[in-house]
Amino acid sequence: MRSSRSRAIRLGERLSNVVGDISAVGLILMTIVIGIQVFGRYVLNDSPAWSEPLALILMLYVVLLSAAVGVYQGFHLGIRFFVGLLPLSARRIVFVVVQVLTATFGLVMAVKGTQLIRYTSSHVIPTLDISRSIAYWPFVFCGCLILFFAASRVMQMSREQRTWDPWSL
Repeated sequence: MRSSRSRAIRLGERLSNVVGDISAVGLILMTIVIGIQVFGRYVLNDSPAWSEPLALILMLYVVLLSAAVGVYQGFHLGIRFFVGLLPLSARRIVFVVVQVLTATFGLVMAVKGTQLIRYTSSHVIPTLDISRSIAYWPFVFCGCLILFFAASRVMQMSREQRTWDPWSL
């Protein structure tokens, strides 16, 4: 059991790094697309029609992938003042409750994202000539990632010593 836990934790670390790198590449691509749009608009006086919808789709992927990584790496904003006032055992319980709520949010995000994909699969983005559902795939991917990362954080906490404070990440 312990080796499967450590494998899950290592997988979480690697997956977090890969997803973060993909998000960074998406940010670079989005910057290039916006640069093309600005050049077209202000230099050529003719902005490409595909640039804005593509930049918006890339932004969805970048933001949602980064949000999923934030669950694993713990860089989301939080008010930890009151948690810091609790004894360590209570902090660990609150940490598990927060991760369960986060995992539930990820599950709902994935399920509702799947419903959006089904609903919009026949709709087409005219300027890109692709299905509108492409804009909703990151909700499914990121919902699943959030679910996995929250579970991985709980496994990591359960693997550490009882004196380890999960809020210290």
